[in-house]
Amino acid sequence: MSRVKPIAPLWRLRSYRFILLGQLVSEFGAALGTLANSWLIYQTTGSQAAVGGMWLLYFLPSLAMQLVAGPYLDRFDKKRIMVFSQWMRSGVFCFSFLVILIQPGLLWPLYLTSLINGLIQPLYVPASQSLLPSLVKGEHLVQANAYLDSALRIAMIAGPPLGGLLVAAVGGVPVLAMVAAGYALSGGLLLMCQNISLETRAVTQSWFAMFREGLAVFYEKPLLLWLSVFSALVQFAVGITLVLNLPFIAGELHGSSFHVGIFLAGYPLGYLLGSLVVARLSFTERFGQHMIMLGSLVLGGATFIALGFTYSLWLAIGIEVFAGLVAPFFHVHNTSLYQRYVPPHLMGRVFSVRLLIVRTTMPLGVWIGGQLGDQVGIRPLFMAMGALIVVASVIGLFFQKFTKKSSWRIFDEGTKPF
Repeated sequence: MSRVKPIAPLWRLRSYRFILLGQLVSEFGAALGTLANSWLIYQTTGSQAAVGGMWLLYFLPSLAMQLVAGPYLDRFDKKRIMVFSQWMRSGVFCFSFLVILIQPGLLWPLYLTSLINGLIQPLYVPASQSLLPSLVKGEHLVQANAYLDSALRIAMIAGPPLGGLLVAAVGGVPVLAMVAAGYALSGGLLLMCQNISLETRAVTQSWFAMFREGLAVFYEKPLLLWLSVFSALVQFAVGITLVLNLPFIAGELHGSSFHVGIFLAGYPLGYLLGSLVVARLSFTERFGQHMIMLGSLVLGGATFIALGFTYSLWLAIGIEVFAGLVAPFFHVHNTSLYQRYVPPHLMGRVFSVRLLIVRTTMPLGVWIGGQLGDQVGIRPLFMAMGALIVVASVIGLFFQKFTKKSSWRIFDEGTKPF
């Protein structure tokens, strides 16, 4: 029987509670802001390409910032980076609200908001992931990450419907002001976290030296690189689904926009339930860390294949919930491994390199989904993507270097990660 871990020590940490609340408020703000921006642009132009341009302005500068700024993050206080990020977002949403309030119909403030958000995201995410190990003990990192993931999924489930109701009730422009207030509150909550002493080792290093030092960790600890490769494969699949989910439900399964919304909420709902299970139960002592993580990817890939054979709308929704349910068994443990075994003074740049590896595959997936969806069909593409994930994960399960217990001792400390 699996052993239930105590959660009381984690919840007694004041700083962790503020990080959790700050992330929950932040993610609700992100969900509301995305919906409000998209609605206002589409309402003004009637063009899906205009909305796509908003995402392009978010994504491409985000990748560039990830590459340039990542190595420098370890020079600065992680808490200050997070607070700065939230207050900067609050400021740009407030600016957009005021400009459009004075002169309705302008689009450039909305595009500016998307641009700033894209530049801020590569600062906030690695900073938050780097700060957590300084506040939470190693044995509680899996729980801590699982509950933070739960907060994210709650926002992903409830945020879009709430945003839709607010936009319908008061209009898109007032929602921008609400988002600004939410980000300001999130920054205030993060400001109350504990201050962590700053490492000064990297202060005199060049960008190239710091980036190379971050890459060296992946060279010295191949397990971390393999984990990033598997994460990149998952993001590649996510890019494909961004293009295909709507035509699959509306076209292949003849669903309405309401059914599309339920389908899109299925994965985060399952993920929320799965992350709560990961936080409360420990399976690793019995089954092995690599078996749990890669086994979850095998099941996740199988859900793509199952969708390719599904002709029932509600069965497809159930499959998507199941896909979300198994996902945290890889993602939560993956993040926790990095946090436990990357040296603190390298944490920011390593997480930045990791995010750069992972996120560059998503636009490739979007492009392939758009190009091949019409040519080969949605179902064959789903099945091919699922087969790729399953085969890669099964190879990982039986790959000798990956399955050896010694491979999980990624630092020469004479101890096992789990």
